[in-house]
Order: sequence, then C-alpha cells, then structure tokens
Amino acid sequence: MVDAPCTIRSADPMTCYVKTNWILILILWAAGLLAAAQFGKISLALAEVSVVYAQTQTMLSLAVSVMGVIGVIFGAVVGILVARQGARRAVLFALGLGALMSLLQSALPPLPIFFVSRLIEGVSHLVLVVAIPTLMIQISAPRHYSIVMGLWGMFFGVGFAATAYVLPGIYGVGGVPAIFAVHAAGMATLALVLWPLLPRAAREDIPLNWIALHLSLYGNPRVIAPAFGFFWHTLMFVALLTFLPDLISDMPWVATALPLIALCGTFSVGFLTRYIRPDQIAVISFVGTAVLMGISGGSLWIILPAFFVIGLLPGASFASIPYYNHTQTDVARANGAMAQLGNLGTSTGTPIYALVIADFGFPGLTVLTTVLCVAGILCLVIIRKKIVRMGE
Repeated sequence: MVDAPCTIRSADPMTCYVKTNWILILILWAAGLLAAAQFGKISLALAEVSVVYAQTQTMLSLAVSVMGVIGVIFGAVVGILVARQGARRAVLFALGLGALMSLLQSALPPLPIFFVSRLIEGVSHLVLVVAIPTLMIQISAPRHYSIVMGLWGMFFGVGFAATAYVLPGIYGVGGVPAIFAVHAAGMATLALVLWPLLPRAAREDIPLNWIALHLSLYGNPRVIAPAFGFFWHTLMFVALLTFLPDLISDMPWVATALPLIALCGTFSVGFLTRYIRPDQIAVISFVGTAVLMGISGGSLWIILPAFFVIGLLPGASFASIPYYNHTQTDVARANGAMAQLGNLGTSTGTPIYALVIADFGFPGLTVLTTVLCVAGILCLVIIRKKIVRMGE
C-alpha cells in the first residue's frame, strides 16, 4: 500500500515518515505506561501508603486526585507549551521530572512534602500525556495514524494492569519505598534511552496567554472535537468500572474483565477507521452504550459486550486528532484539550454516579449513562456541522 501524503506539518517542516518507526512508537508507549503508573503506584498501594504515613485512606486518596486537578487547570496551557518547546524536549523534561519526584517519594518525606511532590508529578504526567501522542503521530506514516492512536488510547488501562501485576512483588522486596524507587528508575532509564532517538524540532513562537488561549482553543471545532467526545466518555467510564461489578455480579473476575474488554474495543478502532470516520465510530459507541446498558437489566452477558462498545470511544477520540488537525501545533493543542477535559470528566463522574446510585440503584445508573451518551452524541453532531461549514 502506498502512503498518503504527509499531513502533519509545523512551522519547521518535519520529516514526512513513509514508514512508521514502530520501535520508537513502542518505547514511547512504554513511557505512557509509566505515566499511567504515576496514578497506579498510589491508588493500587493506597492501604500500604496509608499505613506508612499513619493516615486514613481517604486522606491519602488526595494524593491521587491532586494530579487530576493539574490536568483540569493546565491541560490547554501544556498543549501550547509542548508546541512551543517541541515534543522531544517536553517528553525528556517530563520523564526527568517524574523520576526526581518518585525518587523523593522513595525517601518517605514528611506528608506535606509528599503532597507537594505529587502536585509537581502532576505536571510531569500532564506533559507526558500531551507530548507522547504528539510525537507518536510525528514519527508515523499517515496510513498508520489511527492504529498508532488506537494503541495510545490503551496506555492508561494497560499501564494500570501492568502496575497491578508487578506491584506486589516490588512491595514484597522493599516495601513502599521500593515502589517509588523502581518507578523513578524506570522513568530515568527511558529518558536516557529516548534522548538520542527522538527527532529534534525547532521551537515555535506561539503567544501564551491563559485566557486568550482557552478562548481560541474552545472556539476551534477541529481542535476541540476529539476532547468533547472524550469528556462524556470519561464521565462514565471510571464510574462504571467502580460501581458496576458490585451491582451486577458477585464473581471477582468481572472487575478485571470489564476494563480488558474495553481495551479490546479501543485497539480495534485503529482498523475500523480504515472504513469509518473516527467521529462516526464515537457516535456508534455512544449509541451502542446507551442501547446495551438500557436493555441489560443488570445482565452480565449484555454488559460485557457493552464494554467493548464503550471502549471504542477513547480510540475514536485519539484517532480524531490527526484526522481533524494537520499541524504539530494543532495536534499538541488537541492533546492538551483531551487531557484537560478527560481529567475533568474522570474527577467529577464518580461522585455524580455515587449520588445517583445511592438514591436510585442500577436503574438510576442506566438512566444517567443514557443521558450522558445523548449529550455526547449532540456535542459531536454539532461540532461536526461546524467543521463542515468551515470546510473539511
């Protein structure tokens, strides 16, 4: 198959890759797994960290949520900073910063310093989730954009699963300090590996004004389209993973099966986009989720395939970034918007579902999910019309 012309451009014309650099793609994806572990190393060892600091798990859970707050506030800003400084510099900086914060945490500093380190680590995480997919698109052939973004869409789920797998062994060897030390070593190692491999790019002179930036960002339908679909998904996904297993089954494997099935849906998007536009796949995901959850009646055997359909959405959202945006700057801005709205959805969705379930149980969960799916469909349809009017 002959590749399509290079579409992602910058002020300093980047190399048009006629072959995808799969080795570098996989190394960057591994860096994404370590970015996911920035959340997982605390949330999956919350009980152990709480014992070390003699605090309740509720108190220490703030060390998880504080990283999401960084994404909500600065997601769009980081998108521009990555475009200004270049994704290579951003990734190396973020890996180094993350390694330093994990190393500090391995010393078990006083609790206030620990929380400050998590706040700073939130900056590292945010830069990574904006810069890595920007780089992955840059080093991919155009025909592989959707497959590469489908792979990237799996990073958080796979990263969490991998962290859950290795964490008990690490804890058994050296306790909580070893968890942080191994994470620091992993990030530092990848920074050294990537240093000579990542393509260099000139800095771009892009003005940085927080208010003007958000006004221009959210006024550009091409840049914001992927993020708005992703937002309604994140409002649902973590909450459904949190509450559904206990509501529909007493079998422990269900909690593991649901995210794995969703990951299969996410990865399949890379192949589906050869025949269907990414935004159409996103609409299909919302429609299928609403229908299957609505008719499930709590049946496990309907909810399992529903999670494959739910998993289509993140893959479609990431694939929409290079589909709609054709410059490095806009790709970085779109990734920043994804991080911003994704963190907003993840932070607010679970408490909203908790309130609804407390009063209305499983029927309330299905109604709320349907409402969010309808809102997602309306957003995507409206934004698509604006893009068409602009001239696709």
